[in-house]
Amino acid sequence: MQRADVCGLVPVLAAQFPETSDAADRGTAIHAAIARDDRTVPEARTAREWVESNLVGELRFERKVELVDLDTMETLTEGTPDLVAGPDTDGVMVVVDWKTGRSAADLDPDNTLQLIAYGLAVCDGRPFRCVLVLLDSKDSESFARWSRIFEPAEHPELLERIRSIVRKDPVAHPGDWCGSCYQRVYCPAWKARTEVALTVIKPTVALTVSDENAPELSQRIKAVREAADMAEEQLRAHVRAGGRCVVDGKELYEATCEGRESVDVKAIKTAGLTQFLKVGAPYQTWRWRKVKAG
Repeated sequence: MQRADVCGLVPVLAAQFPETSDAADRGTAIHAAIARDDRTVPEARTAREWVESNLVGELRFERKVELVDLDTMETLTEGTPDLVAGPDTDGVMVVVDWKTGRSAADLDPDNTLQLIAYGLAVCDGRPFRCVLVLLDSKDSESFARWSRIFEPAEHPELLERIRSIVRKDPVAHPGDWCGSCYQRVYCPAWKARTEVALTVIKPTVALTVSDENAPELSQRIKAVREAADMAEEQLRAHVRAGGRCVVDGKELYEATCEGRESVDVKAIKTAGLTQFLKVGAPYQTWRWRKVKAG
């Protein structure tokens, strides 16, 4: 299940407030380079080489499509898929979405509603598949994530799912799914939650910890941290939208840093190179453990 299945405000906010950041601008530039086949851009060259090795049939880059409800002739959704290919030799259409950045690593091509809607719009009754191509991935096995084949027999069910989302009242339904929603900084329900959470940050006259008030104090500490995280999101959204935050002569801004290479410790051990591993000094930390009965 995706956020749009349960929250009617997600599609509205996504249309009104597209993601804005240096990372989003980089993704847009790479998408444009791929569409015009500019192979001087490394990611565009990689994407085009992948297309040449994995796709057949007609290739349509960045062409607008519409998903129409044939019962009512209503346009349910419209957009511009990054690439539509096919049909292939088995009659399967393929909808491709280029992804940049780390957030794409958690996406599931079997349940990416935007791509499924595009697939329904272009398949013309044929089976189709969706592909997420992670352009920043260094792992060849996860570089391209293919969905299963969506057969024509299940297209009505998929269409009904899209239809129910499009016709959902544009009302926020807060829940666990809010945590991964990048539009939440614009959501009135999330802002209200932030305001309520911030009320727990109050000066206390004295703090005397006892066995009786320790559980409540622990919950208040957790609430304060959550409130601070939510308030920080609101502040960063303000800056991304063109606002300013200047404190003591210093201005808050969003910077893009180069990613660090990860070290596969298991691979190093397997290769017998444990002498190159460094072990940090002991340190203190706090954890929770279950209380034993008696």
